[in-house]
Amino acid sequence: MAATSDNPWRGKYKIPWDDPDFSRRMLAEHLTQGHDLASRRLEWIDKQVAWIHGDILGEEPARILDLGCGPGFYTNRLAALGHECQGIDFGPASIEYARQHCPDNARCEFTLGDLRDVEFPGPYDLAMVLYGELNVFSPSEALSILGKARACLAPGGRLFVEIQTPEAVEQTGRSEPSEQQSASGLFSGHPHRWRTESQWLPEHSVAIQTFTVTEDRGGGTRVYRSTTKAWSNDALVKLLEDAGFQDVAQCAEWPCNTEALTLWIATVQ
Repeated sequence: MAATSDNPWRGKYKIPWDDPDFSRRMLAEHLTQGHDLASRRLEWIDKQVAWIHGDILGEEPARILDLGCGPGFYTNRLAALGHECQGIDFGPASIEYARQHCPDNARCEFTLGDLRDVEFPGPYDLAMVLYGELNVFSPSEALSILGKARACLAPGGRLFVEIQTPEAVEQTGRSEPSEQQSASGLFSGHPHRWRTESQWLPEHSVAIQTFTVTEDRGGGTRVYRSTTKAWSNDALVKLLEDAGFQDVAQCAEWPCNTEALTLWIATVQ
């Protein structure tokens, strides 16, 4: 069923990143250093990993869970610094890449799975949901994921949630339609064109982007949808508290190369 203004989360509201072909093409976007659309460029990941290792963990070994780990850029770097790390992602190509580039299999483990369905092991000292990953889930799914994260953290453990700001999400939803053409890219490995149309639903604080992809050589037309939830500061604090976290606060010290993302830290007793 298609999404409606009453329920923007109905139907296939996410691009199928778990599809093997999509995952393979997405991995190329993660690996490029030409943009930050899929993952941050490595120079900024290195700064953030150094901050987590030194400022947050005091250079002491910790058990870390990376939810939506992608190709393991954070997890593998933290493992190389002596931490025990678990990464979970539902992109098969990303998980395969992460496993192949793990510096120490004794310190690093990766699970292919959907955060909405897979159980989180534990206990952990730190759980991370970075780069706006939480925004792409419905409110009920976000609460469930955070509840599982809360349950797998040891007493005194911390949660990092890097969230897209509500202003950034609304700007996406209010973007003008656009059309592009490519010989090969995220939506196809063959020459194709795609039209992007955006919609902002203020009653849900949700942005919807619809991508209509047409193959150049009679391959037909496919439609994909990406749905993003904007969380105000108050709503995010309530979400985290409802999931069982305490001491929820925004972190101004997080090294970040964009104002479209902010880091929030919460703790468990």
